[in-house]
Amino acid sequence: MALGSSFPPGFLNSQIERRLRPGAVVKLKYVMDDGVLQEKRFLVVSVESETVTFVINSEIGNYLKARPALLKCQVGMDVATHPFMTHDSHVDCSRARSYPKQQVIAQLIAEPSWVLGDITADLRSQVVAAIKSSPTLSPDQAYTLCLSLEAAVLV
Repeated sequence: MALGSSFPPGFLNSQIERRLRPGAVVKLKYVMDDGVLQEKRFLVVSVESETVTFVINSEIGNYLKARPALLKCQVGMDVATHPFMTHDSHVDCSRARSYPKQQVIAQLIAEPSWVLGDITADLRSQVVAAIKSSPTLSPDQAYTLCLSLEAAVLV
């Protein structure tokens, strides 16, 4: 029995909602671009009715490496300053992925340990800079995501 299953449903829901905020790193299961359902780590960038995220990859793919404008949107995330990560990774700030907030909360209630931790203020600054330079995000989307991250209180 998982620890989360011993808490009343309302308590666990409120704890997950409190932790699901810009700057949080979570693990979720979603169908990725290759059409396969995968467990991936995501950086939460905004939470409204949709949870807007950037995927975290352990390696930068060849597609991104071959495109300098997208490559500069890959922000290094090291284990030394993010000990909840299992290895050094990269936040892909070239593409925002949105998921229904309630769907994300339901996954995290089922797996509370998938709320992994929060990024550092330094990484947040690097992500904001990458968002601002992303050629694939609209200016309005980039502005909104930057505002959301910059307003985040990181612990």
